[in-house]
Amino acid sequence: MRNKDRISELPDALLLQILSLLPTTKDAVATSVLSKRWRFLCKMMPSLRFCYERTNDLERFSDNVCTFLLSHQAPVLQSLHLEMNFGRGSTRDIGVLLGVAFGLHVRELELQVYSGGEPYRFPTSLYKCGTLETLKLGPNVLVDVPFPVCLKALTTLRLYKVIVKDERSVVNLLSSCSSLENLEVITCTHSDVK
Repeated sequence: MRNKDRISELPDALLLQILSLLPTTKDAVATSVLSKRWRFLCKMMPSLRFCYERTNDLERFSDNVCTFLLSHQAPVLQSLHLEMNFGRGSTRDIGVLLGVAFGLHVRELELQVYSGGEPYRFPTSLYKCGTLETLKLGPNVLVDVPFPVCLKALTTLRLYKVIVKDERSVVNLLSSCSSLENLEVITCTHSDVK
């Protein structure tokens, strides 16, 4: 019996755990060539990680991630990690992609944006995700929080070198997190917010 066949006989839960340990979701999808069964498993992964590096094809990247998310079949998306590395001045809105993830009831979102240009504006409409338990933002993410906000399930908030629009944004964000247990803030050195 070949090793490929032995691996395919493992239970789905163990295979999903193995796939989740790979560095990115793209790597996990590449394993689908091993077996037809693995193609289905990639759509059931509870944790997804996508990385965008400075290429000129952000639209294609965003479309591919949206297509993957729309075909996702797990009942709940446990975590989504997006790492975006933009060139100077090329930051573009990925709000649709985040909206699709929130439609999948994502519980943990980590968004890292690296850009030499303008900060990435986190979509204000997404501050109303009732299923989000963990939110990690930064660096170079603009936190501009409207009122009202509904993050009632949020227990962990990590803000790493984000740019906060004003003190009202801080008040609106923190006052909406009634279940908050863990707060980690590493501010930007040029922030004027107290």
